[in-house]
Amino acid sequence: MGSIDDNTSGGSYGYRMSKAAVNMAGKSLSVDLREDGIGVFMLHPGWVSTDMTGNTGIDARQSAAGLIERMDALDLDQTGTFWHQEGYQLTW
Repeated sequence: MGSIDDNTSGGSYGYRMSKAAVNMAGKSLSVDLREDGIGVFMLHPGWVSTDMTGNTGIDARQSAAGLIERMDALDLDQTGTFWHQEGYQLTW
């Protein structure tokens, strides 16, 4: 929901805007902290089974495992990028 490029369904204006704002903050942090050797990455947990999703989607443990794999795999060369927990980079 935080990707402008991946918005094919419209709606959810406030939620989408808040996610896009968080991504912009992360991107700005990645620029400011790079010189200090600190990487900042925006991560998408996937469609996780919660009350909000009507309990459809993947288990929270599976999502968390994918997020941890992303954090372990990314380095300063990818700072400021947006990643899905399944391992692929997302467009802005």
